Amino acid sequence: MKKITILSISLLMFAAIPECPQVGLGLSAIGQPKTPQPPKKDDPKNLGYVSPEFAEKVSQQEIEQINANVETLLLTQSCIRCDLRGVKLVNLTLKNPIVTGADLSDANLSGGTFEIADFVNTNLARTDLSGSVLIGARISNTNFRKANLTNTNLDGADLRFADLRDANLSNANLRNSNMDGASLDRASMGGTTMPDGRKNQ
Repeated sequence: MKKITILSISLLMFAAIPECPQVGLGLSAIGQPKTPQPPKKDDPKNLGYVSPEFAEKVSQQEIEQINANVETLLLTQSCIRCDLRGVKLVNLTLKNPIVTGADLSDANLSGGTFEIADFVNTNLARTDLSGSVLIGARISNTNFRKANLTNTNLDGADLRFADLRDANLSNANLRNSNMDGASLDRASMGGTTMPDGRKNQ
């Protein structure tokens, strides 16, 4: 009877041996620590011509449309009623550009040269045009509110009914410009050359 019992136990142990490595592997896999994954970060916006400060306020889709509009402007010198908000185009030179009705608010166009430009009915609110050349430009009915026009050359420009409230026109050249109906409330005009050639103190 004892022999049978010992034999039975041995058979049971033998049958259980193949199962042991599998159990051990399962436990090992469960107990193995996972490799820590770095936190996912949103892909940075593809800014192109759009300034980082302005990009924070708009979607990637809007940025892509603005960039496409800039490419059109650079290629054809024209972008009528285009969305060009917040673009950074420093020291840009354009000949006879036509941006009638476009939105260039919050743009940086400082140091640019715009020969006989058409900015009629354009939104240039808060735009930086400091040091730019806009000789003979057509800028009537344009919104220049809080724009930076420091040292800007506007000789002979058509500024009729332009909104220049709170704009900075310090040391700007307005000689021979037409400013009929233009609003200059609270505009900074220290050192500005007026249409009649008189220079403000």
